Amino acid sequence: MRIISFAWTTPALIALAKTCTRRDWDDDYARTWHKGDFAQSWDHLPRAHGRQVGVVELTNHPVKEWTNLIPSTDWEAEGFQYLTDYGCTLHGMTPQQVWDDWHTNPRKLWVIRFKLVSVKGN
Repeated sequence: MRIISFAWTTPALIALAKTCTRRDWDDDYARTWHKGDFAQSWDHLPRAHGRQVGVVELTNHPVKEWTNLIPSTDWEAEGFQYLTDYGCTLHGMTPQQVWDDWHTNPRKLWVIRFKLVSVKGN
């Protein structure tokens, strides 16, 4: 089973407050993912000494979208409201700073929508 690391947003994922992620994946790689695929969710990649925290199932095929066109509903789907409520940062930035950067410095990223189907205990 493939792996998706949620290093910056693991707390939101585990709290079921994250159902979407954006990735700068290679196009050929992204096109190998499909609705219904399962992936292990990790708090960091294994090579960074991460641990598996659960399993997600893709609820849509990945699509590539410009970050300045993100729908406002994705604020919550990205887990940003949860992370803001709990004072979490994303690689030293607040969720609002990441959101604002996506809008002021647009780039095309792959959007992966999913649901958490299981949580792995410690």
